[in-house]
Amino acid sequence: MKKISIVLIFSILCTLLFTAIAYPYSKAKAVCLMATPAPNIDGVINENEWGTGIYLDKFVTLKGEKKYNGFGNCYKPDFIKDEKDCSGTLYFLWDKANLYLAAKITDDDIYLDGASVWENDCTEWRFNPDGQTDDSYIGMWITPKFKGGKPGWMTTNPGAGIKDEVNELPTLRAVIRNNGYEWELKIPNSEGVMKDINLKAGNTIGFTVSIGENDAKGAEYSMPCWSLNPDTWGWNEAFWGEMQFSGTQLAVDYKGRLTATWGEIKR
Repeated sequence: MKKISIVLIFSILCTLLFTAIAYPYSKAKAVCLMATPAPNIDGVINENEWGTGIYLDKFVTLKGEKKYNGFGNCYKPDFIKDEKDCSGTLYFLWDKANLYLAAKITDDDIYLDGASVWENDCTEWRFNPDGQTDDSYIGMWITPKFKGGKPGWMTTNPGAGIKDEVNELPTLRAVIRNNGYEWELKIPNSEGVMKDINLKAGNTIGFTVSIGENDAKGAEYSMPCWSLNPDTWGWNEAFWGEMQFSGTQLAVDYKGRLTATWGEIKR
């Protein structure tokens, strides 16, 4: 009986310990609403289709700034002059068959001649389904123009055996302007990079997103982040936030509904 009690106590302690470390995030929270109907993927973001996303610039991601959101950080902030130099809003929706991502970026010095996707101006998305801080995250790097003049993406998913794989995705559309760019993307659940991302209402996974900014023809790389702290580098998930796939539907007349919540602002 005593042996059974010890085993039971040990099991409970292990469960509590795992629960404590399963999602050791920054308390930043994002809510991904259901797409009803699905957004039209044409490269032009319409907030009637996407709702209100996460806004990033160095002032809301850099500790010590008045606009600091309490969660993010900015790699090499001195390379960013102001919001016109680098800022943007990131959007996300889901349904049972697809994950939808979009970005509207303001950038007065667009660089799209890099040798790899991340060496271009891009947005970098990371997901952590298992809640462990082992750097085995699912990553997506998306740029509005890459090989052949088409939008490009690079993906990583250890569980699917994908490592920095670059390929063409037909459901990625982008528009480039003098003062920035925007893109929209539909990722079918059948894509290899989606392995282990469970598109189910109520499911919560680790999440962060950042804007990769290359100025001076790629010589000056900076990155405003939503809950990442890249100054530690190596993408440690302990700094991330959480994304919950909500069962709430994004209606066409959603006006005022948020697709992202920042949590309590730290003072």
